[in-house]
Amino acid sequence: MLKRLLRIVTPALMLAVTLGSCGSKPQPKAYYNVLTSDDSLTIKMGQWDLIKYRSDKLGMEINYPSFLYHQELPTEHSQEVFIADDVSISVIVDSLNGMTYSAGQQMMGMGADLVSVGDDYSILTGAEDDWEYYGKVIEDDTVRVVTVMLRYGPHHAEAVEPLREWVNQFSVRK
Repeated sequence: MLKRLLRIVTPALMLAVTLGSCGSKPQPKAYYNVLTSDDSLTIKMGQWDLIKYRSDKLGMEINYPSFLYHQELPTEHSQEVFIADDVSISVIVDSLNGMTYSAGQQMMGMGADLVSVGDDYSILTGAEDDWEYYGKVIEDDTVRVVTVMLRYGPHHAEAVEPLREWVNQFSVRK
């Protein structure tokens, strides 16, 4: 009976001693890991591929990151949205006919900062409400302007860096 009791009590006692000693020492970093939303987005992004999507309503091909999901917006005739959690990419096509201000000028009017300018594009960044955004406005031809807008929560600023590079590299494919 004593042997049987020792077989039950000994493992429980060893576990209690081990757990009790863990509380007094700081845990090694590998065992103490608080997963923040930045980390979870980075983990979700992982090694992503580009998915080819043909948008008939925009008249162009969009190669978007595979960790994002295409959101169907049947009432939006000039926009495609790709989203995951609180990160989204919108591709918007506007006609230059009747447009008083370009999309870039409109964004700057909302407080965006101009990051860089090329022959046929501008890159802007800013914040609105609880969102930060990073956008590229491309003057596709004489009839339309394509705006690619990355929107994200401020706590994802570091995690979305690869998406900013994707926006920088975005080009119009008909």
